Amino acid sequence: MPETSSPQEIIRVALPDGATGVAPPDLVVSRPPVEDRAEEPEALRLCVIDLGTNSFHGIIVDAFPDGTFAILDRQKEMVKLGEGEFAEHKLTDAAMERGMGALHAIREVAEGWGVSAYLACATSAIREAANGGEFIDRVRHETGIVVRPIAGETEAHLIYLAVSQIVDLSEPSLLVDVGGGSVEFIVADAKGAHMLASLPLGVQRLTEQFITTDPVNRAEFRALRDYLREQLKDVFAEARKHGVRRVVGSSGSLLSIAEVTAAAYGDVDAPVFDQTFDAGHVREVSRRIMLSDYEKRLATPGIAERRADQIVAGAILLDVILKDLGIERFIVSPDALREGIVIEYVARELKWIRRLSPFRTRREQSVYELALRLRFDQVHAEHVARMSLQLFDATCALHGRGEEERELLEFAAILHDIGYAISRRNHHKHALYIIQEADLQGFTPEEKAIVANVARYHRAGVPKPTHTDFQRLGPGPKQLVLELAAFLRLANGLDRSHFRNVTRLAPRLDDDAFVLTLYTSADPSLDVWAATQGAELFETVFNKPVRIEVAGA
Repeated sequence: MPETSSPQEIIRVALPDGATGVAPPDLVVSRPPVEDRAEEPEALRLCVIDLGTNSFHGIIVDAFPDGTFAILDRQKEMVKLGEGEFAEHKLTDAAMERGMGALHAIREVAEGWGVSAYLACATSAIREAANGGEFIDRVRHETGIVVRPIAGETEAHLIYLAVSQIVDLSEPSLLVDVGGGSVEFIVADAKGAHMLASLPLGVQRLTEQFITTDPVNRAEFRALRDYLREQLKDVFAEARKHGVRRVVGSSGSLLSIAEVTAAAYGDVDAPVFDQTFDAGHVREVSRRIMLSDYEKRLATPGIAERRADQIVAGAILLDVILKDLGIERFIVSPDALREGIVIEYVARELKWIRRLSPFRTRREQSVYELALRLRFDQVHAEHVARMSLQLFDATCALHGRGEEERELLEFAAILHDIGYAISRRNHHKHALYIIQEADLQGFTPEEKAIVANVARYHRAGVPKPTHTDFQRLGPGPKQLVLELAAFLRLANGLDRSHFRNVTRLAPRLDDDAFVLTLYTSADPSLDVWAATQGAELFETVFNKPVRIEVAGA
């Protein structure tokens, strides 16, 4: 079963100064005037997924235009993706099935929250597996989620970003994040991170390589301890250089050890993240874990079933660190990689968060992100969209369409000119291709095809037998494309100059014609001519002539 936190758990975090070394731009973005928008969300809602070796973690986040973010929900799925991998460097079929099941569960929760985008990062199990790319391709094909493998040093940097937000690092500290495949080590103080390292010392990897007995026998314990000391030479040297006397742990294994320590020596009523533990007490708890068998560990409060088989390796690792470095204090951080992903994303994409936060839905945000990245003429597109919807609303008696079709018309109007990013002459054809290939969120394949075709036919020309993208649609979608394209083509003609010369449009449906009364700010000859040319499609589709009148002319 997935683990989720209460939706009431909300944390707002400010961006660290210079988190990415890039100063975010100071942007002023107007809200789209397509229609009135009450109670608009002022955040971009994201789902961040950490695809770890042991477990997949998902968090639902609202990213705000001021550079802060709020965590709305958390979900955790125990996967053990790396189980059986490290000998063959290959994900097993069973592990991949568990991984896919976990991602479907996380995506279902995310869809319920109405997220606009997914940020998914894969760590050691996937980046080291020979078939890791195959798993990533499968994830994208089945869920639409794009997974980004990250290097070990990048993982350490993201962990540092998260921990430094919530833990006072004025005291020299060794940050230790224990995963299933790798462990990240960061030596940090008030001046920043002095060392970022990722070593293949994860608890699942070490358990498979060194531990076959239960309780672990002396020979295996010594072999693992000696191996750890050899692997940690550089980390220890850097920690001693900076006078480290405190360890800050993150991840499930170290959290479990902290909870057992709190039950034995700490305050059972206080959150474990608010306590500082004496290193001697932590070592005593670690030794108890090393000497216990599986059943005894399973019965220990603070050690969950999913960790009882691997926590011995984690306890040995922590004990070596505490003993060899002469550590005095141990604390745990609630934040780690996934929070670091959010911080890095917000710092890097603050411009887009500011631009996209005013829009209503995931679909609208996705459409505007595509348009903005292609540097569309926003003023013209929104003016055309507004007039298109006026034409649609004034002719309900002709077409009988509803809100869903109206929204598709709006999106096609916003995107109708994005093909200019490739070619002016054939921009309508390029718009079709771009929209079809874009990763638009929240659209069915048929909806995306309709939007693409409506944008394609916003200018002269009608579908022909050779237009395969139109011909592959069913009869119903074909008719809808023609109707929506008729509105878009007419509205686009009314702003042929791109100067919003038509300041007000008053359409009415008479018995003998569809009458458009224009109120303009200058000579409307060009716009009237273009609209008259564009009216041909409307007249053909609806069998109703269009008459254009200029108020005061």
